[in-house]
Amino acid sequence: MTTIAQVKEAVQPLLQRNPDLALIGRLVIIKPVHHILCGINIGRSLDHLKFVPAWSVLLLSEQHENFGYLWGAKVRGPRGSWRITDPDLPRAMCEAIEHEALTPMRAIKTFDDFVNLACKERFPVQHLDLYPATKILVDIARGDLVAAKAICKYLGTNEGRAEYFYMPETYDRVVQELCPLVAANDRAGLAKLLHSYEAQSVKNLKIEKFWERTPFPIEAQS
Repeated sequence: MTTIAQVKEAVQPLLQRNPDLALIGRLVIIKPVHHILCGINIGRSLDHLKFVPAWSVLLLSEQHENFGYLWGAKVRGPRGSWRITDPDLPRAMCEAIEHEALTPMRAIKTFDDFVNLACKERFPVQHLDLYPATKILVDIARGDLVAAKAICKYLGTNEGRAEYFYMPETYDRVVQELCPLVAANDRAGLAKLLHSYEAQSVKNLKIEKFWERTPFPIEAQS
């Protein structure tokens, strides 16, 4: 398997040309981090001589345990694979990352941008509307409690419960923690919960140094 030391060496051209990037282990992130984490993980392969870089955008209020890949893609480049024995690897991979990953990730500034990224046109089989426990976090953050109430109503049905039978902790967090506050129109309470969820993700992902706690749109509306 490739090592973190090899990752560090390979991404040096990328870090030098892009001062808004930081390297944490195998993860290159765009800093500063607010509500949405944009990063490229320089992953391992079954072939111990290959990197597998992939970019993704994460909603921190989901309380992530690790870096996921729901809304993103592998960085293919012209060759389709990245072998550490290739002397041109650092230049070629970093240029591919700049072209394939940094361009879409840098466009994500707001929750509206996140919604536009995770749309059906771009991700037809995994768009945001298919993940109500995630979408409700976006709706709450944006202050759209009408949409959030509709999700709470759906999750209270047999169909909604069945959808999350394999994720009981996620289901309980939404139904037991968020939905009562949504029903009460408690915007301050909802914002407080989202901040606590974010802080947990930040701790889990070890990005405390690069995270800036900022208000949610719902707080400005309050």
